Amino acid sequence: MFIDEDKQKGKDENNEFETRKKNYFMFLHKCSLIFSFVSVISIGNVASVTQDTYTNTLNQSLVSSQLVIFKDDTAYTDVSITGKRVKFSISGLENPFNANYYNRLVWTSTDEEPNIKNILSVKIAPKTGSSYGSSNYENLSLIKQKIDSDSPVYGWIQLESKEWVKAGSAIIKY
Repeated sequence: MFIDEDKQKGKDENNEFETRKKNYFMFLHKCSLIFSFVSVISIGNVASVTQDTYTNTLNQSLVSSQLVIFKDDTAYTDVSITGKRVKFSISGLENPFNANYYNRLVWTSTDEEPNIKNILSVKIAPKTGSSYGSSNYENLSLIKQKIDSDSPVYGWIQLESKEWVKAGSAIIKY
């Protein structure tokens, strides 16, 4: 009887080992399938996944998740100098820049809502348009009278409802 019990105990241990081994490999297989699926979705058609690719994929995922979290903050402001002109831009609007959605874009010298004292430039929304941003140009000599170099310029969007929405800021350098 002891021999049969030892044989049975050995078989049970062997079966338990085989079951654990099988479960472990099934777990690894599931993990590799999930990783493969996520990798294909994240990086498209790639023949191999290197550490750089994995890092880039992770970074893209983080950026994508931040864009979802901050969905309403997609518009951004830019300012640049070309010759004797200043180009003010707001891009990344949620809708096309036209009178159906917006009244105007305004660039200011302070972070307060636009007023007579802080406005640098204004762009009125056209009746029609399909661009998701717009620019306006001003004479550099006039802008120099209103704002110093290395100062922030604030972008503002006036919605069709008359509400003001911030569109970030950029530093003017002249």
